[in-house]
Amino acid sequence: MGGINIYLDIDGVLNRYGPVRRGRTGADPVDPDEDEWSAYTSAGGVLMWPPEMMARINRLLAAPEVTPYWLTTWESEAAVFGEQVGLEGSADWTWLPSRGLSADGRWQKFASIRDHVDQTDPIFAVWLDDDLAHESEARRWARRSGRVLAFAPEPMVGLRPSELARIEELVAEALRTGRSPMAGRALRIPGGGRRRTARGD
Repeated sequence: MGGINIYLDIDGVLNRYGPVRRGRTGADPVDPDEDEWSAYTSAGGVLMWPPEMMARINRLLAAPEVTPYWLTTWESEAAVFGEQVGLEGSADWTWLPSRGLSADGRWQKFASIRDHVDQTDPIFAVWLDDDLAHESEARRWARRSGRVLAFAPEPMVGLRPSELARIEELVAEALRTGRSPMAGRALRIPGGGRRRTARGD
């Protein structure tokens, strides 16, 4: 057992579905409407992404013993997104099968992460996917595991500053203690109770 796995979806997490709402500061986690990143648009004018969020994710993923994985229906094309938004080394991240249903009829993302966690045996894993809001079986599995934090951002906003800050704290705790911060306690991430309005990729 060892290390920390972080599984990343794209649409609804790193790339929000919602319209660009300019003027948000991302500075006030008490106010949900202000707990957002400043809005940016990619060079191609399609993807909406916040460079300061990507910089923080790069720092998080650069920590010792942290390994990122793509878990998105972009699958092998996720590297294109990662390169465009500046996720360092993302072209070399392993991607897990994510489309449709698995051979046993389960949500493919759930089947893939469950097998991968069994194989890699991390002390702690973070799974970010807006579809988790609709996948109760996957959420129950994560809670029962005692080492997988499964979190669904609000897809019209994506991963909020306060949510990323909480994930940073949990990863730092796991690195410091060598054990899952989920062991024996319920965890809550700011924003986890907000309404979900769309299914992501």
